[in-house]
Amino acid sequence: MNPGARVGPPPSLPPSKSPPWVETRAGGVFFVNALLAAPVFVALYPWTLRWVLRVTGILDRPSRILDPVPAVAAHFAPVVGWLALPALAFALYGMRVVDRRWARVLLALFAVAHLGTLVYTVTTWTG
Repeated sequence: MNPGARVGPPPSLPPSKSPPWVETRAGGVFFVNALLAAPVFVALYPWTLRWVLRVTGILDRPSRILDPVPAVAAHFAPVVGWLALPALAFALYGMRVVDRRWARVLLALFAVAHLGTLVYTVTTWTG
């Protein structure tokens, strides 16, 4: 053992002025909304990339990488798409609770994604 080594508990950090934002109620609401919106963006990213590549003429045939995720989403969205309704309501609630501008902008984006999922689900059901 080092004779000059300090023995005892490590020094404590000074208390912070406020808890980290994610640990507040508004931050928690934003975090849950981000989790609820994640599946929509997981399906939209390859669909959008595939669309851009096909419009520009780079991709002219089916893709093993870009086609499966949107195909699975198209299969399950009509069945579970109604779950976007409570997610949309929670995103709108989050826009009232959250006080940071960037978080409100992202919550609005989440709400648009949920609304798009609902519109897709309804149009699939109606024909």
